[in-house]
Amino acid sequence: MGTEDDSLLKTFIKNDSKVSFYTGLPNKKCFELLEKHLSGKAKKMRYWAGSKKVISSKYKKTTRQAKRGPQRKLSIKQEMLLTMMKLRHYLANELLADLFHVSTSTVSQIFNTWIKFLRKEVSPLIYWPERESINQKLPDSVKKSHPNLRCTIDCTEIFIERPRDLKLRALTWSDYKKNNTVKFLVGIAPNGMINFLSKAWGGRTSDRHITIESGFLNKLEPGDLILADRGFTIREDILLRGATLTIPPPSSGLEQMTNKDVKSTKVIANSRIHVERAIGRMKHFEIVNNTLSITLLPVIDDIVIVCACLCNLLPPLTGW
Repeated sequence: MGTEDDSLLKTFIKNDSKVSFYTGLPNKKCFELLEKHLSGKAKKMRYWAGSKKVISSKYKKTTRQAKRGPQRKLSIKQEMLLTMMKLRHYLANELLADLFHVSTSTVSQIFNTWIKFLRKEVSPLIYWPERESINQKLPDSVKKSHPNLRCTIDCTEIFIERPRDLKLRALTWSDYKKNNTVKFLVGIAPNGMINFLSKAWGGRTSDRHITIESGFLNKLEPGDLILADRGFTIREDILLRGATLTIPPPSSGLEQMTNKDVKSTKVIANSRIHVERAIGRMKHFEIVNNTLSITLLPVIDDIVIVCACLCNLLPPLTGW
């Protein structure tokens, strides 16, 4: 690694503020710990070579065996930084190539390899907590009105470039966004941690279909309470699992609500804000807050999962 590249690292990860801005991670220590955790396997990684199959998750079986594929042009730390800068700011490959003194094809190769690798390594950060663990962390106001709250769900959409393929164009058209999108179901624990994330669906897919097909219902236990928006017509599906769905009441009925109903509605409203803040953290990664290049569709699940996992490294959300 040359002097210019040393200077690059010192500039972009020299303190907590820089790390947060360029990578989305909370601080420099988090970046260093993550790099330390990943570096052993990253050294054995085989790189994406332009075929449809990405082979980043296959590692050599012994330390004596030479790494296959193209020779590494950047250090592990540089490759990790490049990938996170792409996620955080959706920088053009040409700009990243100039910053890191490599070709645009090398940038593409590194990103496509690392995004698969990162998904494999950090995906355990999204997990379904035990009910007891959630109950211990419930705010007092929620414990009184919704003691069995397990999760709040919502769907979020990411704009994509208009596909040339007519079938794909139709599948991704969102009447709600009036654009071509991919759609994800997101589950948020009461502390703001992302505890469920579906795979990508075309923008035309209904919230109910995604909820049923994603496996979310299989996570539920009898007595669980799920909060959602009125667009989720899944009450009966959740009841079949012995759980309960609570949605905001119609605005026309607010005048007749009791004090208990008002408190309940306030908790539901706060939970919606909580979800919006959690999804807002994900959209802090500009790659999922802009119109995604059609060339990145094959790795869209990897991109979104990694962004969600990195959000779970941030401090818990507060302010119910």
